[in-house]
Amino acid sequence: MRMQNWFIGYGSVFLVVCLSVSSTDALTLSPDQPGPYHIGSYPVWYVVPHFGLFRATIRYPATSDGHRTPVDPSVIPCPGIVIANGLAGSEKQITWIPEHLTSYGYVTLCFTPPVRLSFDATQWAAGLLGGLNVLETHNKRLLSPIFQVLDGETWGAIGLSMGGGGCIEATSTAGLKIDASVALAPAWFPSVLLAARNISVPIQLQVGTVDRLVPPNRVQGIYSEALTNKTVKEYLAITGGNHVGFIDEYYAVLALELGIDNPPGISVEQQHNISRKYFTAWFQYHLRHLDEYYTYIFGEEAQQDLENGILADLQYHIP
Repeated sequence: MRMQNWFIGYGSVFLVVCLSVSSTDALTLSPDQPGPYHIGSYPVWYVVPHFGLFRATIRYPATSDGHRTPVDPSVIPCPGIVIANGLAGSEKQITWIPEHLTSYGYVTLCFTPPVRLSFDATQWAAGLLGGLNVLETHNKRLLSPIFQVLDGETWGAIGLSMGGGGCIEATSTAGLKIDASVALAPAWFPSVLLAARNISVPIQLQVGTVDRLVPPNRVQGIYSEALTNKTVKEYLAITGGNHVGFIDEYYAVLALELGIDNPPGISVEQQHNISRKYFTAWFQYHLRHLDEYYTYIFGEEAQQDLENGILADLQYHIP
């Protein structure tokens, strides 16, 4: 739908089309497809004590794609989601995640940590928590592109690898406002496993079946042994998916040429489609409370993916 708007977007016709978009339009789309909103963006920097300077990009639903373009008023108020990449990575290597979520009406912040080669998942957790604070601040700043765009009460987090471990740590923080989170092939350090035991909000774990860096049994162990049954939790294994298949395609191909990961059994595009179907539905269901997305994570659509072999494993617990 965004592409259709772009092609017919000239003059007053464009304005009519943009203003006609509503959040219900997303309900007619499978969550692996681009959402109905254009994407505005701008860079930010923030300092987290004891860790340093984080670089990030804020993206928001807009009337057209581009730098600091006007926000789309039809989607206000929006939930906010903070996003983290993994070891040695940057936010520029996982743009497919924030762009997809923003197209569904979320305001996102995706960051690069100060020490990209750090094995301290707490740095990524600090970046996620700091990112939430930045979104809150910009929501109250008069000249900010996202001034009064966020609802200020609904928050999500998603991270990959070290960022996934940091996502688990951030989600477990006492008194935190994160309402739902997703960890993609998360690191399984002791601090992460300990933090997982304190999580009480919905959390989804994803992994690829041929991931060399974070084997599926490690992620399944977080699901079954670290996360308790006091919360909604889900574990899914993408058949043929690997670790670098969770990053942007250009960098995934480069990583495979360098021998960093096992060869995948599916394309990067296929892995992205499967992954985003599940994490988008997860946030739509748990942050926006849209019952229509139940089928994609717990219901018939999810079971069909399991039966058809798209997923090698699917487990969930609803208290």
